[in-house]
Amino acid sequence: MNSWKTAMKLWISTLLLITVLPLLSAAPLVYEGIEGIGKGKHIVFVANDHEYRSEQACPLMAKIMAKHFGFRCTVLFGLDDQGDIMAGATRLPGLEALKDADLLFFFTRFMNLQDSQASLLVDYFERGGPVVGLRTSTHCFNGQKGRWSKLNYNYKGDDYFGGLGEQIFGNTWRRNTGQSHYGSNHQMGSRITPVASARSHPINQGVTQIHAYSGAYASPLPAGATSLLEVQVLNTFHPSKDINQNKPLVTAAWTRPSYVAPSGTKKNARVVYTSFGASEDLLSEDGRRFLTNACLWAGGWEDSIQSDLNVSIVGTFKPSAYTSGLYHSGVKPEDLSGWDSQIMPQGSKLKGADNPKFTKRMARILKHRPQLQKQLSEPSGD
Repeated sequence: MNSWKTAMKLWISTLLLITVLPLLSAAPLVYEGIEGIGKGKHIVFVANDHEYRSEQACPLMAKIMAKHFGFRCTVLFGLDDQGDIMAGATRLPGLEALKDADLLFFFTRFMNLQDSQASLLVDYFERGGPVVGLRTSTHCFNGQKGRWSKLNYNYKGDDYFGGLGEQIFGNTWRRNTGQSHYGSNHQMGSRITPVASARSHPINQGVTQIHAYSGAYASPLPAGATSLLEVQVLNTFHPSKDINQNKPLVTAAWTRPSYVAPSGTKKNARVVYTSFGASEDLLSEDGRRFLTNACLWAGGWEDSIQSDLNVSIVGTFKPSAYTSGLYHSGVKPEDLSGWDSQIMPQGSKLKGADNPKFTKRMARILKHRPQLQKQLSEPSGD
């Protein structure tokens, strides 16, 4: 009997070890800057969306801010139970890093987190931390239950109407009165330029024209916000002068001087939001420049902004197509460490590429992406 109990204890201990080890190995990805205007400052990047490849965009921008400007940059991802990066995961470990963050770079979509993790994010906004938000961050929570259900994008209560996205960034996903698609994803690219009245704004220094592969959003400018960028839908996916005349210019980025924290308290903190930011969009040098300047301005370091700051890509950047259900699987945060790492790692698999559910969508995705067509046709399936 004793030997049986001993064997059971050993089996249970082994099972727990197998279960816990992946979680213990999921250390945050940190890029340590050495010298520059960001020395001694900490930026936390939160990457957890289902569609626009924040898990690629955030580490690239973190590398740029660390390598070129000296910031300490921590990148947090949604992870699966094995500690692999998972687009739109319900587990987002490492948010304790926000406790000493000087700036939050936020790129999320329809999250549903554990209360303890959502609380750490809430704490950051309760202390009035500055934030740069990209693309789908206006509708960052969906299906959140219990204590933090008020964070959901479709929350209707007067105490936090529109959830975290609307209260922090000034807008959320709501047809007719909020954000909505403006153009066609995977078919129409867009040309983004500074608003005439904001060309001298520090964030627009050196920014002339951004090409975004992600479809445009119609985003009404929030009350009290300063418009920075406007977007013109194209009739082509890649850069061109072929403008869609049926789609007038609409707002693509703005700043806000304050936001409302989940407690209902107004916080005087700098906010920057832009509706572009899919990983493919960061192939644009001006796109990277705008986001770099946005970080410097939001953090209060705008005196360091110059029109010719180095925003070159660090390491190798091979962004994949944006869409829900298609992302590189089997990649751990540490696989992206080091200046020379590739985003995403060579040999990582594209999860979902062979899913019959996405056959029709894949046809649209592949139409304008010959390199991806070639990649998927390789015998290895990488």
